[in-house]
Order: sequence, then structure tokens, then C-alpha cells
Amino acid sequence: MKKLKKDIADRAFEPAYLIWGPEGYLRRQAKNALRKALVGDDELNYTYREGKIDLPEIRDVAMTVPFFAEKRLIVLENTGLAKKGGDELAELLPGLPPETVLVMVEEDADKRSKLYKAFVRCGYAAECALLNEAELRQSALALFKQAGYRITRDALDLFLERCGDDLENLIGEKDKLLAYTLDRKEITEADVEAVTSVTVQGRIFDMIDATLLGRPREAYLLYEDLMTLKEPPSRILYLITQQVSRILAVKELDAKGLPAAAIAEELGIRSFAVGKYARQAKNRSASEWQRRLERCTELDYAVKSGNLNDALAVELALVELSTR
Repeated sequence: MKKLKKDIADRAFEPAYLIWGPEGYLRRQAKNALRKALVGDDELNYTYREGKIDLPEIRDVAMTVPFFAEKRLIVLENTGLAKKGGDELAELLPGLPPETVLVMVEEDADKRSKLYKAFVRCGYAAECALLNEAELRQSALALFKQAGYRITRDALDLFLERCGDDLENLIGEKDKLLAYTLDRKEITEADVEAVTSVTVQGRIFDMIDATLLGRPREAYLLYEDLMTLKEPPSRILYLITQQVSRILAVKELDAKGLPAAAIAEELGIRSFAVGKYARQAKNRSASEWQRRLERCTELDYAVKSGNLNDALAVELALVELSTR
């Protein structure tokens, strides 16, 4: 990403850019920055296509001289070609005229593909990876600081737990907090609890909490909330199984004396989430969590093999998580 910023600052552009990775906010920022620098609001020299593309059309546009401008910009987004099937597009990149810049924006890419290698050879591939925990904390703090607000450490932990690690979502939830607190310049845990929306993963946390604490009605209401949000029962079951697996893993690693940071690194999760998993793990023995994991896996297999309705499988998982 440093090179991309330098290219824009120096106005020395590559013929082609691949902007890819799971962090959607960074992808959008990079795409918009390139458009602003190359063509601004000029619609005559800007071509945008999303999804399936017509390669002959893209080739014709790429070879067309810009209309009273220095550059022509083509943006292709969410085509899937950076992962598979982009060989023909790869052949176009080396022959791009100097007046044309082609930008591809994708959530995923295969570094082994012909197209990815063509972008590296003919231009630049910028990866928009998810921020690590330190970067995420720093970015979240900066969001509040830039607005002239302070957030307590505990409130920041809760903010990240509830709102996840997607920057775009964090920005939206930050705006809600600022509107809620108005002229009060310090944001507390109570503020975060009052107005932020819990991610799907956070709702799964709360749903399992409710089952462990013997509150089945609350767990079922949370499940209904997820259904209202159009989350497929099969995905909910997958997330329950994933969480049970993590709870068991945290319990086993914690028993070995590993600190939270080491557990987080071992499991590929955020360290602020380790404490919540550890708290849930205390409600059952390791052998009980192992049995529950095996049961969730059985239910998932039954759904995939067509022997059990997915909604019923989720309800069974919740009931069985609550029993000792």
C-alpha cells in the first residue's frame, strides 16, 4: 500500500493495479484514491464494470485514446478472475497503452494464477489484509481521537468485542457512539453497551452464554434475532460449532499455562476474545466440551447429508449445550 500512496503522490502510475484482500474498507479507499488522482469526476474517461465482464469490450476501451485528458481509467470489481479464470485478461495487461490504467478490485486472489503474476510483472498488487490486533486497536483509538473523544480501555475492549474487526463496521458504530454521547467527550462501557450493534459472531457468543447460564428463552430469542437478520441456520450451526471448538482449545491451552497472547496467536483469534472464551470454558470440563464439540459435528453432518433440518439442528445444539 505504501507504493500505491507514493505513486499517487508522485503522479507516476503503473499501467495496472490489483487491489485485493479481505479488508473491504481499505479496498474501497485505495480504489477511490486512484480514481480521484487519475480522472476525478471525469465520466468520459472512466469505465467501471462489476461482476462478469465482456473482455472484448474491456480490450476496446483500454485501447481507446482518452478524450481530452491525460489518462483513461478502467475499474473491474468483484469479477472473481483474480482467483480463477483470468488468463485472457492476463494477456491484455502487457499491451496496455501508456494512457490507460486498469484497476482490478477483488476480495480474494490466487498468487499462483497467471493473472496475479501478470499484475506483479506489469504493475502492482496491493494486498488489503485484515489489521492485526495492535493495528486494530490503534485505528479504533484514532477514530475517536480524530473526532475529539476519549474512550476508556475497558470500553475499547467491549467496542471491539461487540463490533468485530471490520473497519467499515467500526466506523459506522463509532458514528453512532458520537451521536449518542453528544458533547460528553469520554465514551464508557455503558455507552458502548447502549448503542452499538453486536456482530453475528458476538450474538453467537451471547447465545452460548445464555445456554450455559441456564437461560434457554434468552438463547432462543437471540437465535430468532439471527434469523431475522437472514442468517442461514446452517451458518449459525457452523458458527456454534466453531465457537465450541475454540472454547475447548482455549481451555486446553490455558491448562498448559499459555498466556492470552500466545493462545490468541496459536488459534488465530484476537487476544481480547481469549478472555471470553476462557470464561465460557470454565462452565464445563474439557471432556464435556469435547462431547459437545462431537455432538455439534454430528448435527452438522446430519444436516449436510440431508437427514436433519438445519433449523432443528440449531435448536438441538442449543438445548444440548445447556444440559450437563
